[in-house]
Amino acid sequence: MNPTTETVACIGGIVLDRKARVPGGARPGTSNPVSVTTATGGVASNIARNLAHLGCRVSLFSILGDDDSGSTVLRDLENSGVDATAIMRSRHHPTASYTAVLEPTGELFIGLADMDIFEDLDSAWADRMAQRLAECSVWVVDTNLPGRTIERLLLTHKGRASVLADPISIVKSERIRSSLAAVDVLFPNRKEAAVLTGLPAETPEEIAKAAAELRRVGVGTVVVTLGGDGVYLHSAGHGRLLRAIPAKKVLDVTGAGDALVAGYAYAMLAGSEHDPALFGLAAASLTVETEDSVAPDLTPTRILERIRSATAARQAHESIS
Repeated sequence: MNPTTETVACIGGIVLDRKARVPGGARPGTSNPVSVTTATGGVASNIARNLAHLGCRVSLFSILGDDDSGSTVLRDLENSGVDATAIMRSRHHPTASYTAVLEPTGELFIGLADMDIFEDLDSAWADRMAQRLAECSVWVVDTNLPGRTIERLLLTHKGRASVLADPISIVKSERIRSSLAAVDVLFPNRKEAAVLTGLPAETPEEIAKAAAELRRVGVGTVVVTLGGDGVYLHSAGHGRLLRAIPAKKVLDVTGAGDALVAGYAYAMLAGSEHDPALFGLAAASLTVETEDSVAPDLTPTRILERIRSATAARQAHESIS
């Protein structure tokens, strides 16, 4: 596969992200002065924009409200190089939004999500999109979609496509449980892996068992994301830990997981000599160095440079020790 000729379908959420920072600390029951920033977000949307930065042809399958927010987001996506022609507009629901009220430390005080619009992406919608999706060799699916829609897409319309799936949250991960056997690469975090398997997934031994269980039920490759600890990769009957690639300076971890999935998908398409998970870790490393959820200067060259510098630093450390 060639990332410049094959089309990647990103299927799932587009969200208007609002970050409300409370300089003096949030106080319940009263008015709080805040500074608010807005940006295009959503897992499928972020992955699509990352892939476009990496030179991939990418089409986004989702829904926006027929409102000013939706129009703003649509322009942002088109300016990023994403094919947005498969995005529906709804007159019944506003564009999905997520408002994060943040403490001065950057920690979340409360998150407010308005995502009812995604219920319109039902099984009938999946059937209507099937012909266009059949033109895409790789699908990236997030669980903002209803469970029945995920089932319809993966169990009826997948065909020969390779499917990468992000469970995105503890609650929403349940939506993909019945379709796991159709997933080629799954990216759960520890808690999502625990929900999907019914097994604890905190210690290295527990994470390995949970990953093996996900493989047993039919997932091709399991990439358990471990935040600053890297990822645990289980495929072809064995598992291994890949350490995180250090960032030069961490400004915001938002979007790191989306960059990891995009980097993995790109390397898989490109037939890179590097492990796709390593490519994803390097993309995540570059992303946390910016306050944007999608690093505007993410390129294959920068990712390869980050991999080489991290490899050289590790080899130097090992030779000293």
